[in-house]
Amino acid sequence: MYAQINSKTLTKAGQFSLSDIKLISYTSAFGGNEPKKVSVKNSVIEINIYEDIFNKGLSGNIVLADGQNVANHLPLTGFERIEFKLNTPSISKGYDFTFKTGHPMYIYKISDRRELAKRSQIYVLHFASKEVIYNEQVRVKSAKQGTVDQIVLDTMRNELNTNKTIIVEETQGVRKYIPPTLRPFDFIDMISKEAQSARFNNTGMFLYEDATGFRFRSLENMLAITDGAARPVVARFEKKPRAVKDGTGVTNIIQEMQTVNDFNIVSQYDTLKNLRNGVYASQIVGHDSFNKTFSEFNFDYNLQFQNLFHTEHDGNGSKTDNKSIAPLVNYNGKFFGDFAEGTRYFETNTQNVHTNYLRKPINTTLDRLSQRLAFMSMRVSLEARGFTGLSVGDMVALEIPSYEPAGRDNPLDNDPYMSGRYLVKSIRHKINTSQDMHTMAVECMKDATRVPYPEEATDTFTGRENEDKLTVLQYQLDDTMIETANDTQNEILT
Repeated sequence: MYAQINSKTLTKAGQFSLSDIKLISYTSAFGGNEPKKVSVKNSVIEINIYEDIFNKGLSGNIVLADGQNVANHLPLTGFERIEFKLNTPSISKGYDFTFKTGHPMYIYKISDRRELAKRSQIYVLHFASKEVIYNEQVRVKSAKQGTVDQIVLDTMRNELNTNKTIIVEETQGVRKYIPPTLRPFDFIDMISKEAQSARFNNTGMFLYEDATGFRFRSLENMLAITDGAARPVVARFEKKPRAVKDGTGVTNIIQEMQTVNDFNIVSQYDTLKNLRNGVYASQIVGHDSFNKTFSEFNFDYNLQFQNLFHTEHDGNGSKTDNKSIAPLVNYNGKFFGDFAEGTRYFETNTQNVHTNYLRKPINTTLDRLSQRLAFMSMRVSLEARGFTGLSVGDMVALEIPSYEPAGRDNPLDNDPYMSGRYLVKSIRHKINTSQDMHTMAVECMKDATRVPYPEEATDTFTGRENEDKLTVLQYQLDDTMIETANDTQNEILT
């Protein structure tokens, strides 16, 4: 999308196009059929819009400096709508929250209301998609049958009554569910865990909303276009000086838009957490109540890694087998993947629950959990100039500085492990009206390294600790302390 920027239209990095901002009351205007409306664009200090792969709908807030007491005269009750359009100039993709061409957002909360001046106040209005509000009002009660993507689409259209665009990744396997009166999003969460991609090897899907509508897709679909082609990056972010004209005297707007103001490595690894959550190894015990049998399946991260797509590929767009976040390390004569019992799950794998029901293989649960949790290990947050063409679920490249003296054996002068391809997890678009600036905070995550970690077959752990085993009884220690104290006291008295 960055390549589509027209520098004649977008003349400054962080430039934005914002329509009028209207608050729509639930009450009618002058007793008619039209709702009461009030424009608040001149009162807006800040606008924030949030996207996240792990959140079902869009949300956001606006900060208002209110000198007309709109909060009481509209009034604001938590049952209002908000309408406006926001996009980056020269890019058609953006947020359309208007009634005629888009979908208004729903106000659900007012917070931080305080005095700004003698006859002026400031407060924050929070809004969310209609589906987020409606999800709290209805339940899924009827039985659902079909592939998981068909069931998700049916739930979105019929239970949540959404008219928004829904982009769906096809799944395999016929399912049948009788939901225990769950909220629609909770029901979708439940069945998404069992969804198997029709094209890729992974299990588990995500439902989220971006500027284009709702997306239902797998992590591998975000990482690759087909089973043999990695998805190309849409941006290349790096930390460098701004307003560099490359010797031409003209600022390169596209490069300016991809220049990072600031970044933070949120997490690079957490071995203890990954061991506890089963990222490296795990075991699942299945119980078939129909046949009255138990079965066990072990998961080894390093063996499974080569079967899935990851943020990094082999250099030719295909899967890689040596860029995992867990290097092959000889740990006391074993590898980390050999400790399957460290994380144990229990799940029913009863077949013949319904005559035409096809249950997913039980071992795919371990694959799904490891893949999802591995992404949480390597996360980077960055701040850049705002761009509505970027969405969560996109692939981007990020160059992390090496932080070492110049002249070392690192010609690219970047971090070989943390630099590379990332998946955009969340975006916060921020409009600062006083500075006339659009910025965005982007959190990215990855599950592979650009350069493979070194492998080590030699056991460098065994025999490196004190092997003197000492056991002390607490009571015996206490008695010795008392006797020593008594002897010392007697010596003083003598």
